[in-house]
Amino acid sequence: MIKNRHLTNFAEQKIKEIKWWAWAAAVLPLTALSGLFFLWAFGWGHLINGTMVVGATTMFGIAVGWWWWALHTMNSLVRHWDETRSDVAEVLIDTKEMRELVRDLVKEEMDK
Repeated sequence: MIKNRHLTNFAEQKIKEIKWWAWAAAVLPLTALSGLFFLWAFGWGHLINGTMVVGATTMFGIAVGWWWWALHTMNSLVRHWDETRSDVAEVLIDTKEMRELVRDLVKEEMDK
């Protein structure tokens, strides 16, 4: 039961994080482009070069952050899948043991 709750919390957390990344991917580039347009339109063209450096550095930092978030998420998924594989293997072993017990019980019943 605890594992299921943990997996549910994991899934809910990752969905929230994906929504944040999607929001940032939709809003931040358009905001940066509009900022550059406004600098150009209102005659502050001398600030465009500095703004481009800051914008490019920020985009690079966001890309690196997303990369590490994606790797962490994939690592977590692989660990969950490994736990699931282990749990399924245990269930398979238990099922085989139960089958042997039932066979032995039926054999004993048939002998009588």
